[in-house]
Amino acid sequence: MSTIVGRIVRAAVAVAVIVVTVVWLSGGFEKRVPPGIVDLPSAAAPEGAQQATVEQVAGPLAEWASGALASSRQTVVGSRILARIVEVRVQAGDPVVAGDVLAVLESQDLQARVAQARDALTAARARLDLAQREGKRYDELLQRGVTTRQRYDQAQAELRGAQSDVQRLQQAVREAEAALSYTELRAPVSGLVIDRLAEPGETASPGRPLLRIYDPSALRVEVPVRETLAVKLAVGDRLEVEVPAVAATFDGKVEEIVPFAEAGARTLLVKVGLPQDPQLFAGLFARVAIPAGTQTRLLVPAAAVERVGQLDFATVVVPSGGLERRMVTLGEYRDDGRFEVLSGLAAGERVSYVPAPGQ
Repeated sequence: MSTIVGRIVRAAVAVAVIVVTVVWLSGGFEKRVPPGIVDLPSAAAPEGAQQATVEQVAGPLAEWASGALASSRQTVVGSRILARIVEVRVQAGDPVVAGDVLAVLESQDLQARVAQARDALTAARARLDLAQREGKRYDELLQRGVTTRQRYDQAQAELRGAQSDVQRLQQAVREAEAALSYTELRAPVSGLVIDRLAEPGETASPGRPLLRIYDPSALRVEVPVRETLAVKLAVGDRLEVEVPAVAATFDGKVEEIVPFAEAGARTLLVKVGLPQDPQLFAGLFARVAIPAGTQTRLLVPAAAVERVGQLDFATVVVPSGGLERRMVTLGEYRDDGRFEVLSGLAAGERVSYVPAPGQ
């Protein structure tokens, strides 16, 4: 019996200790402050502190549209005949000039056709030369009355036939030479090779792309723009273009607005031309600032903002002349050395800060 009583006492003591501990941790043994507004002592401004007014300014509002860089002059190089690839002379990334030989196809059979066509043309010209001499001779004989009109007409017909054969074979030679020229694939434009899609030994066929070339001097950004903003743009408008990969901003010019709205996205494709720059390549991600009206912003000097960990604070001068530390939410940093304030301050309030050395 005494054992059971001892267990009950120990359990009761343990529960009491736990309850007392919880009450102590929750401040139950401390003096409570009643709810209400308590005046805090005003902090003194540090030596050398300056004050600045939270300024409210109205400025243009931009909506950023994302897209990619592309060249307005892109070319796919392919073969016009069915032939085996003998040589590919360029690699991806190589610069080329219009007219450069990019690849060579097998040409033995086409060379043989050119030789045959030229031999046939030589023979036809010889027959034409003979027919011309015969025609002239029979013309003289007819004038002297030595030959008949029928034989003269026959000689003229043979002459016209020989002339026709020469013209036909000249065309055949040009066609054979043109087919032979197709065995050398030349660059149609100057630019950079961005894709090599075939190797020696493979068979080239009409319609199959072998190489891709783009002109790096004609780069532009192609971005889908919300239709309500796109309809306010015009060809020739200047827009700010940001390319994060090269950490640079460029002055772009609207070159084309595709007059078709995507049904699902409700956007129009806008093409913005860029100045030539060796840092830029097709395919890079880019953002374009699209004008979207005006917006009122609150601005404070960057020196008036103190960062503590992940939080930002500003010291505000209260009406009584004291200082109050207040947490603020910041927007973008401006080139004039000020931050945009999204919350925590009001227009006309004054902030106290110590400027950085040299300011």
